[in-house]
Amino acid sequence: MDLVTLCLKIPNLGILLYYLIFVVIVPYILIYANKLSVLKFYMPIMVAFAHLLTKVGSSEMFSSLYQLNPVEFVPFLSSNFINVFSLFGILWQCIDFSRKYNLTNSIIYGILLFIVALPFARVGLKFVLDHVDKYLKEKTKMEYKYNWHLIVFGLLYIIFILGIQAILMTLVGFSGELSVASINNVNNVNNVNNLDKDIQKLENTNLKNNSNKSTNNGNNPSKKFVNKFMLSNIGNFNKRMRKNK
Repeated sequence: MDLVTLCLKIPNLGILLYYLIFVVIVPYILIYANKLSVLKFYMPIMVAFAHLLTKVGSSEMFSSLYQLNPVEFVPFLSSNFINVFSLFGILWQCIDFSRKYNLTNSIIYGILLFIVALPFARVGLKFVLDHVDKYLKEKTKMEYKYNWHLIVFGLLYIIFILGIQAILMTLVGFSGELSVASINNVNNVNNVNNLDKDIQKLENTNLKNNSNKSTNNGNNPSKKFVNKFMLSNIGNFNKRMRKNK
């Protein structure tokens, strides 16, 4: 018990535990399991987890983990590092999204994801937890130890944020597929038209070459001489054959 009490007296223990679990261990497990696609979706949700622990956790351990308006140095450093980590995940998703679709759709997806990951996880989570806590304490006579009701509704709200993120990705991705398909159709039509023009040009050049060859064959004096010489030889050969008969 003395060891546990001593550990609990460590300053900023909640911050150390959060960073050890959510920033080091969980990303390491995802990277080791080659689940980078899951990691890029996990990173923006870190803001919601940190804010939830700050709201429902012990004030001695997690009060400095994530604050909306930090005043002291430790909460300011911790909150902004989590924000940067979340923004890096948003940027990662936008880059992967732009590889599949066009730049416009990736920018739209990034803006919507930013709204979901930061304002919804910060102000939205605080609004939901405050009103749920007030409503349940006014309407019920239950005793909520360890703020378990806030933990449940906070996790449900995080699942709600993940659902919104999946819906936005599906909608923007679907519109991106439509735009890519329309661009491909336009390119195919242009390629067919260009191919028809090239074929027509080749046909015209072949006709011109054939006409030029025919005119050149008729107007070439050497060829005329050769033709006359061949005709005279054929005539002389016929005369000799008749005399021999």
